[in-house]
Amino acid sequence: MALAENYQTPITGLPFAQSLISRPLTERPNPELLGEKLSMNSTKVMLISDLGAAACGMELYFVDGPSYVAHDSDRLVYLGTSGSSDYVLAIVDAENYSNADIERWISLREAFTFLSEVQAELLVEAQAISNWIRSERFCPQCGSEVRSSTFGWGQRCVLNDHELFPRTDPAIIASVIDRHDRILLGANATFRTHMYSVLAGFVEAGESLESAVRREIFEESGVHVGDVAYRGSQPWPLPRSLMLGFAAEAISEELIPDGAEIKDLRWFSREDLRLALESGTIDIPRGVSIAHALIRSWYGEPLPEALNK
Repeated sequence: MALAENYQTPITGLPFAQSLISRPLTERPNPELLGEKLSMNSTKVMLISDLGAAACGMELYFVDGPSYVAHDSDRLVYLGTSGSSDYVLAIVDAENYSNADIERWISLREAFTFLSEVQAELLVEAQAISNWIRSERFCPQCGSEVRSSTFGWGQRCVLNDHELFPRTDPAIIASVIDRHDRILLGANATFRTHMYSVLAGFVEAGESLESAVRREIFEESGVHVGDVAYRGSQPWPLPRSLMLGFAAEAISEELIPDGAEIKDLRWFSREDLRLALESGTIDIPRGVSIAHALIRSWYGEPLPEALNK
């Protein structure tokens, strides 16, 4: 059996696959850029702290560029342009903004449930770069402190001038399909009760994406994989992953959960999955995640919710 043709094409409409933000050209550093942008009325400053992103109502909270007053601990990053607005990120301490008109600080997962496409993409970008800035505070060559460079997208060692840039961890995620056109879903040990999803894992050093699919699927499920086909990618800054989606042909069907990450595995026909979801026996990832997109693509139509909700 080979993968059906409809599993070998990119998934259309995958969230964050088509950028709505024109990002800055980091190859052309301009030390005056942030100052220039903050002087413009069309610039919006987004705030993110270790508590999450500042929000008001059902939107992110922004400060107009000229109205923004930086605290000593703030770090600034130019995020780019969308429509007629430029966006600057301020990485802040929440306690410094207790008097602002901020209703709450929201997590990325919470934000996905109500933000517009542009604001959701801004938050993904902001979360990814802020995670990196907070974690890379010292030069890996000498241990000295680093300072911001390249309008926030780089950091430079104060001692040896070595420049650092953000790193992304590639991870594969795959819908595994058997000869009966069933999909393989597993319950991860870290998932809440009854949650099942497609399998995923990080790419190891010196490994191709296709090899990573075959290795991860076998390690977690005992299933051998033949053909694999790329379906699309999605940034997932929790903390700094790039999820690379595939469909994979199962050439064996015996399921052997690894007992560490995966606590249960099941093959689902479309009817099996419909009944399980409607009865509330299991749940699956929802919203903008590539896991949901892969399952929905196999299912062929919107996925049912539990009837008793």
